[in-house]
Amino acid sequence: MPFTAVEPIPLAADLVSTLEHTVAQAEKARAFAREVVAEGVTKIFLIGCGGSFYSTFPALDLIETSTVELVAAKMTSAELIHRRLAGLDSTSLVVASSHSGATAETLQAAQIARKAGARVAAIARAGDSPLAEVAEVLFDYPSNVTVTEPKAIHFTQIALALLEAVGDVADADERWQAISAIPSAIPAAKAAVADLGRSVARRWSDADLVYVLGAGPNFGAANALAACYLQEMNWLHASAVHAGDFFHGPFEMLGQRPVLVLVGEDQTRPIAERAVTFVNRYYEDVDVLDSRDFALPGVPDAQRGLISPLVVASLSRRLLDFVAAERGHDTAARRYMYRVDY
Repeated sequence: MPFTAVEPIPLAADLVSTLEHTVAQAEKARAFAREVVAEGVTKIFLIGCGGSFYSTFPALDLIETSTVELVAAKMTSAELIHRRLAGLDSTSLVVASSHSGATAETLQAAQIARKAGARVAAIARAGDSPLAEVAEVLFDYPSNVTVTEPKAIHFTQIALALLEAVGDVADADERWQAISAIPSAIPAAKAAVADLGRSVARRWSDADLVYVLGAGPNFGAANALAACYLQEMNWLHASAVHAGDFFHGPFEMLGQRPVLVLVGEDQTRPIAERAVTFVNRYYEDVDVLDSRDFALPGVPDAQRGLISPLVVASLSRRLLDFVAAERGHDTAARRYMYRVDY
């Protein structure tokens, strides 16, 4: 397929207002976190399906690298249903995400959690949903287009609020300041990713397979890009590979096809940088999405590691708009999802 440099799908008109609505719920997250910690919650389960599940990665990384007071885990909603967890009890908090608020597995998992005595918080588009009725508190975002960012932001706000509640955040004010800057930082980064968007549109438009590498909190974005944005919404073959496992088999094959490496500013950056060094030396069809290349207005330099996974996730979603426009593909088209029983 020849490359024609088609203009990308425009940014969502409600991007800024949705981000503002999302970050404005920080105080709700802090109040809820103080309440559940005071009542003895020590175990955190972050759950969802598809993109909702991939949105949990930054929050889990934040908790795991910041405290010993809380034990956290992420899993698909179906895993919570079928793997009856020994630690799911009144000392647990389940944060369940579903855009529609009606995803069957997530709803059932939330119901099981409540029955086990766990506290349940929901992340969904709106309050008129079954999930919101099961949960004790809802963190919402009023958009059917701006979806990737709010879910990851809400998970991160809840994680930060829990860390603050157990006393393991020395720079809480600066971290909340960084989150409050997201409605300015993310749109600026999306506007600046155009050159990369055109590059991947050229490389991927007729590719038989695309590989996406990432590590740590950015591996969620790698999976979302491969599974949700390329496979589901572009009908392109794609695979996410953990940058840490890249040198344990995958690097023998990936160079035959387009590769994108996601690089953040968190503690796992050296893992991604090692992959970048290799692919630039030996491969031809290579692109790199590095959060360090983007100005993030209002985000303190010391907090770029906190915000960069959210930026990487958002920019990964933006790449979809360039690829879909170049291929002329309707991103709402589905063969099976919502069309057959499954």
